[in-house]
Amino acid sequence: MGKFSDFAKKIKQHIVQHYFFVGSGKLVEPTSKNKKNKLKEKFKLVAVFSDGKKRYLLRTNNFFRQAKLIDIDNKRSVKKLLWGKSKKEFPSMKYWKNVRFFKINSKEYYLSYQTVSQKKKTFNLLFSTDLRVWRKNKVDQKNKEVFIVYGGLKKSKYLIFKGEKFIKAIISESLTEIKQNFSVILKSREGHFDEKSIVPAVAMKHNEGILLFYYGKDKKNKLSIGAVLLDKKNPQNILWRTDLSLWREPEDKIFFPLGITKQKGVYTFYGKDKENVFFATILPPIFFAKEETRKIFKTHPSLERINTNPILFPNKKNKWESSAVFNPAAAYIDGRVHLIYRAIGETGISVLGYTSSDDGINFFRKSKNPVYIPSEKFEFRIDDKKNKSFSFPYMSGGGWGGCEDPRISIIEDKAYLTYVAFNGVCPPGVAITSIKVKDFLTKHWDWKTPRLISPHGEIHKNWVVFPEKINGKYAILHSISPFIMIEYLDSLDEEGIVIKSYHNSHSDDRRWDNIMRGVGAPPIRTEYGWLIFYHAMDRRDPNRYKVGAMILDYKNPKKILYRSLQPVLEPDADYENNGFKSGVVYVCGAIVKEEKIFVYYGGADKVVCVACASLKDFLQSLVKSPELVFLKKVIMI
Repeated sequence: MGKFSDFAKKIKQHIVQHYFFVGSGKLVEPTSKNKKNKLKEKFKLVAVFSDGKKRYLLRTNNFFRQAKLIDIDNKRSVKKLLWGKSKKEFPSMKYWKNVRFFKINSKEYYLSYQTVSQKKKTFNLLFSTDLRVWRKNKVDQKNKEVFIVYGGLKKSKYLIFKGEKFIKAIISESLTEIKQNFSVILKSREGHFDEKSIVPAVAMKHNEGILLFYYGKDKKNKLSIGAVLLDKKNPQNILWRTDLSLWREPEDKIFFPLGITKQKGVYTFYGKDKENVFFATILPPIFFAKEETRKIFKTHPSLERINTNPILFPNKKNKWESSAVFNPAAAYIDGRVHLIYRAIGETGISVLGYTSSDDGINFFRKSKNPVYIPSEKFEFRIDDKKNKSFSFPYMSGGGWGGCEDPRISIIEDKAYLTYVAFNGVCPPGVAITSIKVKDFLTKHWDWKTPRLISPHGEIHKNWVVFPEKINGKYAILHSISPFIMIEYLDSLDEEGIVIKSYHNSHSDDRRWDNIMRGVGAPPIRTEYGWLIFYHAMDRRDPNRYKVGAMILDYKNPKKILYRSLQPVLEPDADYENNGFKSGVVYVCGAIVKEEKIFVYYGGADKVVCVACASLKDFLQSLVKSPELVFLKKVIMI
């Protein structure tokens, strides 16, 4: 049963990752057969929309002159669309493009679309009172752009959006006779996901205004989804616009948008591929979070850098930290923030320094001497003059060995320190030491003899100790890719501990963190579970270390409950790009102080920085983030 259970779990995981299930309707086949003529004619998926209660898939078949609305939620119903008073079959739908649906009220529905052929391009508008019988409205053929309408205005007025390279808007009393000129409200932005073109997708009512979704394309012609919030009273006034795309087309595939719906507060995007296969994805949640007196529109958690970054610089007066200070471990004890940071000086050997602060931002009392130096052969003993040969091709942060990238966890009366140990000869591994908290606070640096706890001769980095016991045992998190790996121990002080670990940096190519590096700071216990920050890279944006966040189950930390859709911190500041290694934000410590989270990191392998966030807001936006951000095949059951 054990093997079968594991197999079943893998199958279930594969299904959840690759398929999107909707309602209890019937399975929609993309093809149908004419038995008499033995012809197999494909149905063309045209659009998806919602009338506020149900979601419909519009599909057409030009060969049979058929257009059908399929309920994709719960009723196994199919509405065959009829044309005009005579209720004949639909006219030719061969050249339909950019189909948009909009509902004005319970008896006023519209479909707008373009017909694009080799000869000409025209704009069309269909009207219905029951979603079944449709007729064509006369429209001004001067307009040939994508056209949508928002019907939530009072006094029987229409808010009309149109555009292809930029979006224009107008308030009109009629859809067929538009007398005024449109005003441009939204333009493409250089360097953004929408820098090439933008077209309106759908406009929805929102508590804070009018929410307009649009499709954008970049210079590579890759499709993305953006959103803008417009003022209710003055729709030409933009309250907010997405800086990051809500969804982006994968590099290796081409999708065609079908529509965006909102059901029970969840926004869903639908599309199809070249083979006419139906896909969907849940978009990031869109909500307001109040911060002081202004409102900020948030779609995912993020950290804010402080204005006085960096908070620690190399000190030319001290030879041991004259070149770089970075990647600090952090502990919050008795109302004070303590940092153990990595330092490199004239020798090129990494040692550890110390500083502390009352407010977590201003650090003035730095140690005059290192508080921890390499003392064992596996970490490049400074007093061993013979240990100067380099046979392993490894260089980190401009250094040639020593004690690198510390992490600290306080458990009861001890502070446990894990770090990367490298002697220049063998591959870098993970070592652990400890010190009594009372000695740590009085700066009596009586560290216990360090031990290498990773297998000798293997590369290992980024191991952290949970700050409390789990089910009565100490826990060491030593890998997050391809899955969470945790070692449970009765004691962290035993001799001979060797933890077998496995790390595979390759992750899902559809995610931003498709190259996983490892965990950053030790886990932080929250009301939702264990919060951890981790390092990752994106193959589409190479050589840039970014920071993500995830929450692990409190009782079973091997289970990921929530994971950030986008990086929570990226190397965009000057001090994160001007150092030994450009494009690096590297977290080794994080603490919670007065309901605020402080994340300490190294910038460009040279300086120490900090970024902050309200713990409550950060967790809520992380928890509300959908699990997946890529398209999945739709199965209607």
